[in-house]
Amino acid sequence: MNNHESLLVHVAQLYYHQNLNQSEISKIVGLSRPTVSRMLEEAREIGIVEIIVHDPIRKNHDLSARLRDQLGLREALIISGKYQHDVALEKCANEAAQFVSSILDNNMSIGFSWGRAIRAVCNAFQSSEYYNVTVVQMAGCLSVGDPTYDGLELATTVAQKFNASYTNIVSPVYVDHMLVQQALLAAPQIKKALAATRNLDIVLTGVGTLDDTNGSSYLFTGSENDLKLAKEYGAVGHVLARLMDKDGNEVTFPNHYPIAAPLEALREADWSIGIVASKKKALATLAAIKGGYINCLIADESLALELLKLTK
Repeated sequence: MNNHESLLVHVAQLYYHQNLNQSEISKIVGLSRPTVSRMLEEAREIGIVEIIVHDPIRKNHDLSARLRDQLGLREALIISGKYQHDVALEKCANEAAQFVSSILDNNMSIGFSWGRAIRAVCNAFQSSEYYNVTVVQMAGCLSVGDPTYDGLELATTVAQKFNASYTNIVSPVYVDHMLVQQALLAAPQIKKALAATRNLDIVLTGVGTLDDTNGSSYLFTGSENDLKLAKEYGAVGHVLARLMDKDGNEVTFPNHYPIAAPLEALREADWSIGIVASKKKALATLAAIKGGYINCLIADESLALELLKLTK
């Protein structure tokens, strides 16, 4: 080891082992602070210093970068490995909870849709003390199925964990008559709750397909022909109880009138985070990305690879 390398080792030890700042080190070694900065960078480049980040959730960084660049996302976090759907969803949810914790701060607002993915994220959140955080329910309540999937319960749970206030939409997630929808949307309480869904700092949403096993049974509880009709109108998936076609345009049809935030609310959010697992949801997820409803995707490898195939 020559004298220069010995000096690099010494500077690195002062910085990384003794936690001295660059100005303090410059006084000890008799060099300028910019020189110390360059030496620390050189120590990393030639391998004297190796920085290892021990991430408890293994991610495929190459696939994340490819997906982010190819789809124009603000961020993509792809879980590494092949897993059964339930395991993949849990890992995605844990990553989402960790990511949200890194960006959520005092005086911020965070909105939720509903469903299995969002429930998993909410369960993964650790209790934290925030100041002036608002939790916002973004779609009305489910009328059937597991109540723990419901946005009302999820918003309440997270508000308790974050010491936050919350707003809720005490209404069905959709109704089958336009006049009923108009009356509900005109109600002061619902109007105020929906106003709170605009310009949020963070939004968490799942993506549903038109497969009965993926949440559509909650949206099509009326006529058995509704699901078929939705497909005939070009729908491939849904977010916030609103249907969309393969290009991300909202699909409307008779007997399905949502009581939920408009899709524009997802575009307005600073972070609109989609949590999705399974390649079966690739077409619906791509539609949500094309529509601008998701700018950050947290997903498993199978979905990510299928998205890349669809966008070749």
